[in-house]
Amino acid sequence: MEVHEKLGELAALVSGARGVPLSSSVVVDREQLLALVADVRRLLPAEVQQAGDVLAQRDEVLEAARVDASELLSEARSRAEELVDAQAVTKASRERADHIVQTARDEAKRLRLDADAWVDRKLADFEDELDRLKQQAARGRDRLKVRDTGTEPAADAGPGPDASATTSESSS
Repeated sequence: MEVHEKLGELAALVSGARGVPLSSSVVVDREQLLALVADVRRLLPAEVQQAGDVLAQRDEVLEAARVDASELLSEARSRAEELVDAQAVTKASRERADHIVQTARDEAKRLRLDADAWVDRKLADFEDELDRLKQQAARGRDRLKVRDTGTEPAADAGPGPDASATTSESSS
């Protein structure tokens, strides 16, 4: 910086000047002092202008940094909200899927129990029908034995409620 150099020359001129006897004053070459002051005045506006430019650039850089920081912060907040929303959607989806799976399991269990009950009823009906057919077969065999031996069937093996069905079956 030339202004500082010129100010240094001024300081050197004053400190190297001859002192006036019996006083704190010094004798300085007027032309040399005025030339240095003129140089400083000439250089000072340029230096001040450069400093102003640096300050203006600094302000522009700071403002650009503030704008960038604000944009980054805004983007970060927006992204964070998106992630939170996505996480909420994901959580809700998982909960809904869990609910659907549990409902399906409950429905499958209910259907299985209903099917088991239906099959049990049908098997019981079939068992009853088989018992009825077994009794019919036993009565039919008893009648055959009676016919072959010519004796009456036992009183407990007499025709039951299905006697008409047996009679119609044997006549066919």
